[in-house]
Amino acid sequence: MTKRQLWLAFAFVTTSTFMVNVDSSIVNVALPTLAHQFHLGVASLQWVVTMYLLVITAILPIVAKLADVLGRRRIFAIGLAIFIVSSLACGLSQHFWELVAARGVQGIGGSIMQANVMSIVTLMFPEDMRGRALGTIGSVVAGGTLMGPILGGLLIAWFGWPSIFFVNVPVGIIGIIGVLRYVPKFPGKPLRRRFDTLGGGLFAAFVVVFLTLFADLSHSAVSLKDGILAIASVALLYAFIRVELRREEPLVVLSVFRRPLFSAAMGAGLLYWILMLFPAFLMPLYLQEILHVPVWEIGLLMVPQSVAMLIVSPIGGYFSDRYGTIGPATVGMVLFVAADLLFTRLGAHTSILFAIGAMTLQGIAAGMFSSPNNAEIFNRADAELTGIVGGLIASERNFGRSLGVTSAALALSLGIEMFGSHSRGHDVAMRLVPSHVFTSAFDFAFWVATGIAIIAIVLVVLPHFLRHKIAQELTMIKGE
Repeated sequence: MTKRQLWLAFAFVTTSTFMVNVDSSIVNVALPTLAHQFHLGVASLQWVVTMYLLVITAILPIVAKLADVLGRRRIFAIGLAIFIVSSLACGLSQHFWELVAARGVQGIGGSIMQANVMSIVTLMFPEDMRGRALGTIGSVVAGGTLMGPILGGLLIAWFGWPSIFFVNVPVGIIGIIGVLRYVPKFPGKPLRRRFDTLGGGLFAAFVVVFLTLFADLSHSAVSLKDGILAIASVALLYAFIRVELRREEPLVVLSVFRRPLFSAAMGAGLLYWILMLFPAFLMPLYLQEILHVPVWEIGLLMVPQSVAMLIVSPIGGYFSDRYGTIGPATVGMVLFVAADLLFTRLGAHTSILFAIGAMTLQGIAAGMFSSPNNAEIFNRADAELTGIVGGLIASERNFGRSLGVTSAALALSLGIEMFGSHSRGHDVAMRLVPSHVFTSAFDFAFWVATGIAIIAIVLVVLPHFLRHKIAQELTMIKGE
């Protein structure tokens, strides 16, 4: 391939990636509009976001493995086609559960594309051009995440909520034509051993059952059904771990988690993604329900967080390279605590500038924490496991985001029940929740987020403190 053909192929592949990342953030701006359109409470509303993330999380390891076997261009094109058709179905939905079902199918397409884009770019580009290409993907992802709220607010204001899904159709069609025209065919690699169907099925079942349990808790009292879901979650997780540890070629390599520092870093990373989804899910509701901000302005007000993260992320990486990963990661998570405490101060008479300040601080915290945490994860694994660890980070990101939405919805629902007069088990439509009740529930949700951030600080600092202490004690014993 010539350089021109390479970059054309890159443009079409990353256009699809841009679209998926726009879609991930564009829907958050639409949440207040959808709540009023379909008369939804927070427990039902969460499924618009959760279903998409749940499906991506559940099948990502499976589709990544299938792409190796069947060929990446073919699988990527199929994923893009699924995304186009499901986006059309989302926009045409007349009932809420039609929209949720279409979002689930959209998650299948999004998962296929997420699993393949970096691999396709790596295979296409020669080694001397690969770093620049992969770095540009990071910019495309950041750009899509940044543009999502702005584009979503404007499209909803001008054309209504279905337009945020319809816009994917022409972009996707152009993308699929370009991918089939310019991206080379990469032959599949036959499996050396039997495909780990059982492991993939157990992982998908665990994700679905576990997240369904969290979602169910947000709108009903603890019941026999929840007990069954909890037992099923534990059983499925146990079975998945047992199966994967015994496989010669497992779907997910779990042996790396035997290293305590690696596991602690992954745990902190999971909590980081949960924290990121609290403002992403709750702030659009607060801005419209309490401050009565127009939908187009909500999109603009969600941007400072992404801009701050984009600016600070390289700084966090620089500090990580220069001073080690623990210091910058700890500072980042302490800033998360500070940002969440600011969110607890938001009320009916709060200045919009104060809300922007809280979101900006959250973006700074995310930028300071993310790069050091990823570096720590890779540092604690063997070099030959780099590809496997990258896949684990992708799964962690999607699972954390799914859990973040359900956790935020659960915390807000509990707050509405605590400070309102509605009994447990009623998913009260957002428009029927009094402003003072919503504000108190919103503050409660961010107190929960503050607690999660404190746990993350412990996961960042404590393992290294214990390791250092044990090393000192061993040195003293040897000296004696």
